[in-house]
Amino acid sequence: MNALLQEVLRHGDVVVQCHDVPDADAIASGFALSRFIESRGCKARFVYGGPRPITKPNLTRMVRKLEVPLEHVRELPRPRMLVTVDCQYGGGNLARFEADDFAVIDHHRPGIPEGANVLIRPALGSCSTLVWDLLRDAGFDFASAMPVNTALYYGLFTDTNQLSELRHPLDRDLAELSPVDWATVKEMRNSTLTAGELGIVSDALASAFTVGDVGVLKAKPCDPNILGFASDIAQQVDGFAACVVYCHVNAGLKLSVRSSVREVMASELAAFLAGEAGSGGGGMEKAGAFMACSDIGKVAPGVAPDDYLLERIRRYNGHFDHIYCGACDVDFNRAPVYRKLRNVQGFAKTADVFPEGAPICVRTLEGDIDTVASKDVYLMIGVAGEVYPIGRGRFERDYEALASAYASVAEYPPSVIDRRDGERKALLPHVRACVPRREKLIRAIELGRDAKVFSDWDRERYFLGRAGDYIAASDFDPGDIFVVNRAIFEKTYAPAAGR
Repeated sequence: MNALLQEVLRHGDVVVQCHDVPDADAIASGFALSRFIESRGCKARFVYGGPRPITKPNLTRMVRKLEVPLEHVRELPRPRMLVTVDCQYGGGNLARFEADDFAVIDHHRPGIPEGANVLIRPALGSCSTLVWDLLRDAGFDFASAMPVNTALYYGLFTDTNQLSELRHPLDRDLAELSPVDWATVKEMRNSTLTAGELGIVSDALASAFTVGDVGVLKAKPCDPNILGFASDIAQQVDGFAACVVYCHVNAGLKLSVRSSVREVMASELAAFLAGEAGSGGGGMEKAGAFMACSDIGKVAPGVAPDDYLLERIRRYNGHFDHIYCGACDVDFNRAPVYRKLRNVQGFAKTADVFPEGAPICVRTLEGDIDTVASKDVYLMIGVAGEVYPIGRGRFERDYEALASAYASVAEYPPSVIDRRDGERKALLPHVRACVPRREKLIRAIELGRDAKVFSDWDRERYFLGRAGDYIAASDFDPGDIFVVNRAIFEKTYAPAAGR
């Protein structure tokens, strides 16, 4: 069990607080944590402050249908332990209540110093994901807690714009949680938009203009789902390679990003726009980001947040080279030759995990990989824990299987999911060790600019190479181009003597 949870339980009598005017993610996180505390024989009270109680129809329905014991309070007797969820103690978006001790569980950018009782994971798409992962590790019985599951799922659903902005593999794992009361989810999902919010969408669509081939729309402060609704419509506008719908909220800018062409992955665009002033992520076509005004002020002093966003969009346009397999103008014939070092890596045969022909999803820290289980498709695990598919013929040509076991270095253990029925299996039990053969040669050139590289393996999804990384081609197959991160390249390749 996480040390923070152990410390919370040690106090025996706990108050869980979410931010004022709570959203579904805050309600779900506090509800799940409260239920866990009670399951361990302790007392838990779940509260929020602020000037007024919640009134949004989906949230009042959530509290009522799932029997969430959420209280709106103006005053609070000094608790022994106060835990803030989806917010940070002392922050501007929650009422301050004095406490003997406090803890923080949140997924937003840190606004308070690190500490033993402060757990902040901004890489996650929702606080529900963080709470779910904590409780899962602590052995909470989710199988018999459908209201908790339903709340956590809906918290993730709303904070990631209907699951379109999932940032981390843990987010994707939570999205597949069961059992869930789907009828209640449907009721909540279909009661989020008020007549006033429909007007916000209308005004945002009317504000559209372009920066290069990126459509930009500004909305009044609103729920992230409203931004997603507007961006789904804007995505369909002819001439928009991508679109960004944004509004001011919580002392920052909330962005909903959509892509319409293969040259722009929404997740990558969102992360680029956020830059050092925030965080962003999601999928190929749909993503989101948040940029804190305070961080914008640090990286661009004196620049208004709206102007900073527009400048980031301008920088994105023309920032990348585009390199396509089969139409590559890089002269590899003059490139230096490198040999692959005999570092131990891992490999698995997809047909050993699921039956041949099964459509599978390989879930990794870098993202989901879709392929089909086949005797001709293997999965490689590189020296840094990265996972990628490889053809059987290429594996047998370039790698030598070992009898020794493979030791994983991955932060997130990869899993394989059967797309037909959702069955999930851990990949590592099927992984064996291997090493490159001595004659594995490549030609490689250091990238002078950031580049999007479309490989022969996947012509719809590009690999992002940063300046200083390497673009490489097999010495035997110059049409087989790929990108290697600089740090990984230095661990896995060395100049080939005499070449």
